[in-house]
Order: sequence, then structure tokens, then C-alpha cells
Amino acid sequence: MHASDSVSQRAASDAHSQETSPRSPRADRDSKVLFSVLAIKSTQTRYDIDMPENDDFWDFYWETRLQPMENLGKRAAILAVSKLIRRLAGQADHPLQLLELGCGEGQVIGTLLDAHSQLCATQTSVGVDYNAQSLAQCKRDHAGLRCIEGDFTDPSLLAGLGKFDIVLLVNALHEVYSDAFSSELGEIDVLVANQRVEQALTAAADCLQPGGWLALFDGLEPAGDPHQLLRIRFRDTQARQGFDTFVHHYQPVRIAFRPVEGPLCVELSLHDFTRYITKSIFLGKRLWESERLQSYQYFTEEEHRAAFARHGLEISELHTLTVNEEKWRALVDIDTPGVRFPDEHILILAHLPAQTDASARP
Repeated sequence: MHASDSVSQRAASDAHSQETSPRSPRADRDSKVLFSVLAIKSTQTRYDIDMPENDDFWDFYWETRLQPMENLGKRAAILAVSKLIRRLAGQADHPLQLLELGCGEGQVIGTLLDAHSQLCATQTSVGVDYNAQSLAQCKRDHAGLRCIEGDFTDPSLLAGLGKFDIVLLVNALHEVYSDAFSSELGEIDVLVANQRVEQALTAAADCLQPGGWLALFDGLEPAGDPHQLLRIRFRDTQARQGFDTFVHHYQPVRIAFRPVEGPLCVELSLHDFTRYITKSIFLGKRLWESERLQSYQYFTEEEHRAAFARHGLEISELHTLTVNEEKWRALVDIDTPGVRFPDEHILILAHLPAQTDASARP
């Protein structure tokens, strides 16, 4: 993670789309089932018992294992990488080595290694993060995983780590982008921010062995004209007051708007609306103090595609998704015809061709 990250920032990034539902009787029942599944896997590992771990098994496993964070957007990243691990393990002649850049408390890499301990080399997999407290928690929760404290955008930090089968970037690059805030400009220096994201992507790609895979999950800038004006109507005065709080305290960029048709309706650009709506779930919560410092958006889908191509990475899967639209609709309506709520996240799985010459990449 980046040098300016704090404990609260990492927590904010991990919680970017998380609103854990209250436990229900079904959740309690599924938890008991999960314990049974984990017990079976533990027995299988201990005695090297062959068991049919097919797609149905893993669908059931993850449904129960991820129940506490079922509304977390990056759940999709864990599911996608789990499938990738299972596929690659059938082709590889060695246990897979994973690297997560900006691993925080190890929620992603640790969960995957715990689930696929027979397919992955936990002892030689690595999590990198700048935050010492987050790494300490990662070590407590995921014994055996090597944890390295430092800024993963520093090439010298990663130079001696070797090459990996899978590199994970989950809610990491938007923090690199946000770290380019300029006090002189009073907002993020976009040119510098984009350069830093490119450098971080280069660092990640350089950690891949030929044929290795990069998994990215992060925020998404919507396609279209960012200056397009749209009108939104707040559901009540509380939502309108929350918007005013956002405008006054959001740091990455100055938000411009104008009131229209009474106190509950405003006009603003698509660019600014996207930033408001994706941060709206944090207003009035403890995480707002860190979330207001970060832009979750930095690249459009096409810009992501172009960046991966520049690094010699061939995209196998790309998905855009939104998990908070129901919460957004409880706050505002979009009055402008033909405009819908933006996609919130992007998930990309891309591989480095086996014959790629690393010196040819930027």
C-alpha cells in the first residue's frame, strides 16, 4: 500500500462496498454448515484424502465462507481468482505462488490460500502493505503467509521477491492515484496520478512469471462525456444535507453544482455525480474521514484495457459491476432521461503470454 495510507484508509478500502447484513436464521444455519465444510477440508488436508472438489462443491463452499461479506463488491474478485487457481493448478507442475500488493489484513490473499492450501504454496506467497498494524493482523489471521512492510510502488522493494503465478491488485490502485493530491492545486494532480498508476501497474506486471496472471479489482470511471450535465433529486432533506457535507469535505477534486427546481434538486456533471454517489454510503460514518480523501475512480474501462495492453497483458475476463444501487436509490433519483446509475467496480483477469519479453514492456 502507499506511503500515505493509514489504518483507517485500509479499512475504508476494504469496506468500499461493504454493508454487512444483520445475521439471520439462515446465516446462522449456513455458518454451521461452513464449519462442517471447513472440517472436511481440514481432514482432507491432514490425511491427504481425495475428495471431489468440483464447481458445485466450491459454489457451496464460497456461499458459506463469504456469508459475512456477501454484499462486499470484492467478493467477486475472490470467486474469480478461486476459479483461476483451480484451473491453473490442473496445468501447473508446482504449487501456485500468489502475491498481493496492498494486501491490508490479508482478507483476499489469506482467504484464497486458506481455501486452496493444497494447490498454492502458502510459505512462498507474499502480501505487501505499507501499514504495519494491518500486516500484524494479517500475520495473526494467516500464519505462514510472508508479509512485507513497504510501498509496493517502490521497484526496489519488489525486485528481490521473484516471480509469481498470480498477482492481486484489489482496491489498491485507486489509493495510488489518490496519493497524488496536490496542496498547490487543491485537488489531485491528474497527470501525476495517472503516471503513478502506470508505474504501479508496471511493478505488478514485472512480478509475473511468463504465463502468470494479474487480477485487478477496483473503482471505475464511467464511459461517456464526464462534463455531461444531469439532474438529481434527493429523496429528503437529510439526503440533501449529506450531499452538502460531501461537497464541502471531499478532497480529491472540487465538486461543482447548482440548485434547480427547489431545494431537493441539483444539476452537476456526470464526473462529479459519480464521485458523490459512490461515496454516499460512507456519509455520517466513521469511515467518511478516510473515504473523503480518496477518489475511487481513475480509469474508464477503455483506459484500463489500454493500460493492460501497454504492459503486454492479455485480458481474459473483464466485468463491471455495482453492488450499492439499492442504497443509492434510497437517497436520490436521476431526473435526466436516459441516464442510469454508474457501474461502480471493474474486475479484470489478464495473463502475461509465456513468450513475452519483459524488456519490451514499459
